[in-house]
Amino acid sequence: MDQSSTPRLIYAFALPGGQARLHEASLYVIEKCAEAEFFGLTKLNKMLWRADFQAYAGRRQPVTGRQYHRLKFGPAPVEMPIVLDELLAFGAIKLEKRQKIDFYENRPMACQSANHRWFSPDDLRYLDEAVEFYWGSTGRGVSKHSHGVAWETRENGEPMPYNLALLSDDPLTPSETNYFASLGKERNWATA
Repeated sequence: MDQSSTPRLIYAFALPGGQARLHEASLYVIEKCAEAEFFGLTKLNKMLWRADFQAYAGRRQPVTGRQYHRLKFGPAPVEMPIVLDELLAFGAIKLEKRQKIDFYENRPMACQSANHRWFSPDDLRYLDEAVEFYWGSTGRGVSKHSHGVAWETRENGEPMPYNLALLSDDPLTPSETNYFASLGKERNWATA
């Protein structure tokens, strides 16, 4: 197989707006979650991850295009600490510490509206779906959900390529199980 046809792992996309897309997508999600019962920084990371990776799985182009890495509590954009510091410095958001059941939540609050100029209606649909999907979940709940097969393939701190979006956490169907069993027999794969 020649080098040009070798599949490559895709860690980031050069999309119009660059890092500003992550600023605006974050601000968009923060605005949307203003009335959510639970919404902290962990949940923000997971909503962005879901939107980007679902978009990649569905159309082979993410919403923000930014690089992700594996953290203890799930995937997060590599640049998120910088983006949050900049949004705070620009006065676009503020952080409010809120007492929840048995923990404190660092809740980002929007102080201005997101600029949608780099986002297509389809991009916004992926962001909205991620907000809706995780709406009633706590940070712990979204972290647990994000610890699927894609997350399990990495160690903490390692990059998470967009190609991981093509992996599924769904169990194999009976026909898929039969197919792989017959393939294993045909190729003399050992069974445990």
